Order: sequence, then C-alpha cells, then structure tokens
Amino acid sequence: MTAKALLIAVLSSISLLVACGGGDETDDPTPTATSTTSATTSPAASRTASPTRIATPTPPNVELDVQEFLDQGQVHLDLNETYTDYNSNPPTSGPHSPVAAPWGVYREPVPKEVLVHNMEHGGVVVWYNCSGGFQPLGTAECTELVNNLGGIVAGYVRSGRNVIMSPYDEMGERIALTAWTKLMVLDDFDEPEVRAFIEEYERAFNPEGF
Repeated sequence: MTAKALLIAVLSSISLLVACGGGDETDDPTPTATSTTSATTSPAASRTASPTRIATPTPPNVELDVQEFLDQGQVHLDLNETYTDYNSNPPTSGPHSPVAAPWGVYREPVPKEVLVHNMEHGGVVVWYNCSGGFQPLGTAECTELVNNLGGIVAGYVRSGRNVIMSPYDEMGERIALTAWTKLMVLDDFDEPEVRAFIEEYERAFNPEGF
C-alpha cells in the first residue's frame, strides 16, 4: 500500500464521532453516530457545517501550568507527508496536513499532522496515553480515563465547541491538552484543569474564523 493510500485509509477510519457522554457522565464514549463531515472536507464546507456555539459554564478559577512554544507557522504538507521536527510533543503549531478531522472523540489515533490543522481551526486537542505517566494503566483504569475525558469532550462538541480527543502513544505523559502554541500536561485526570484549559484556549487562535 502506498503512503498516500495508507493516510487516506487512516483518515477514513477516524470519521466516526462519539455522540454520547456529557461532562459529568462516565458512559463509554464509543462512537455511535457517523459524522456529518469527513476529515477530507474542505475548510469552506466545514465552516458551513459547524454547529452553533453555545456558552458553557466557566469552571472556578484554576491555576494552569501551561507551556508556550514558538509558532512554527501554518504551512500545509502534502496529503501523504509526515513531519517530525515539531518543537513540542505533542505538537502545538507548524506544518500540517491539508485536511482537519471532524470534532469529537476518537478511539483510534488521529495523525498528529491532522490534529495540528484542527488547532489552526481554533481547536483544543486532548491527547491521552494509557501507557504514559508514572506507570501504565490497567484496562479498567484506562477505560475510566477515556470515559472521563471523552465525556467532557463530547459535551463541548455537542455545544458547538472546537474540541477533539485522540490516543497518542508518542508522548511519555498520560494526558496532554494543546491549542496553538500552548501545551499543558497532566499526570492524572483533573476535570477542573481540563475544562479550564478548554475555556481559556478554544478559539483563542482562530485565523480562519471557525
């Protein structure tokens, strides 16, 4: 299989979004509906299909430990091209795929080059690695983490917010949240910090008006 065909297959495999789970729910956020857009949707079409943004309660004041990185630009790679010279891990800016993924919760890894494009669209990316942190999580603990994070993300997506979640085994941390040039890592699930980061940085950088 060619590299281009492989990437197209990966993008096709991530087109299912979660449709269940709220901020306080722990239901398994397994995708139950097909997204109305695909990862190959053009920016104009994505903008047209975007749901109305609904305000969500801002969490109490939470002190966040956020790292800021130099902006590596917004260059589009070829569809079958990968990039390895990001200045942070997970990446927070830089060359990226010409397509973005629909907002939502994914059980299979979304290519990092695609998720950088989501950040260019004003998004917050929630990355997780059940093998990261001080010690790997067991199956039940990993499921709990995915349910907790997925419930928050699914609730924001339903209210029209630009948030996406993906497993990511290329980092040593258990949880990371990124927006354009911003990164916060967590050793364990902390709902107030997750919500505070999303509230602070979702659409903070949004040059294309998504």
